[in-house]
Amino acid sequence: MKSRLMRAAVLGGTILSLAGCVTPEEIRAADEASCAGYGFQPATPEFARCLQQENLARRYFYNYDPWFYGPPHHWGGRP
Repeated sequence: MKSRLMRAAVLGGTILSLAGCVTPEEIRAADEASCAGYGFQPATPEFARCLQQENLARRYFYNYDPWFYGPPHHWGGRP
């Protein structure tokens, strides 16, 4: 019984971790859809700038850990 429970837990964890995987193509498609939804036309400098901002926002959101680094300087955190 214990081994079945352990296998189920491992399988469930594997499925959950794979569900979070997104390919670069899917990320790009989502960014393009967002920028088009904002009204930017593809193949324009504004569209490219929007794609860049989406990428930077995602990097900031997923890589910034306020518990480790402290709040950003503009929040009045440590220098």
